[in-house]
Amino acid sequence: MPLQTERENEIDFTITVHGVSAHGSTPHLGKDAIVAAAAVIQAAQTLVSRVNNPLRPLVLGFETVKAGKQFNIVCDKVQLMGTLRSYDDELLLDMVDKLKKLVRRTAETFGCSSELTLLPEGGTC
Repeated sequence: MPLQTERENEIDFTITVHGVSAHGSTPHLGKDAIVAAAAVIQAAQTLVSRVNNPLRPLVLGFETVKAGKQFNIVCDKVQLMGTLRSYDDELLLDMVDKLKKLVRRTAETFGCSSELTLLPEGGTC
């Protein structure tokens, strides 16, 4: 007989990182949203691996990254879509708050701004 567990819950989200595009001759004037978004993805993984108690299962995944066009040198907007999953509703809500703060602070470190939007049920996939 299969082991019964609680239903896994998920929260789908979109993160938009806003920067300022610039041409190659003036890269110091640009606030590269791609660099900031890459830092957001890397930093967000620490919520699972370093902040979360490993005895409380948590999954954070990024499914989609949309950024710029083929010939952009510095992109002004990046959109990330992802999902947080856990069996623990309290943990899930706590991690959403932590993710919002992490995203904002990481983007600001690179001179960019950001917003995190929660998607309705059935979100990204």
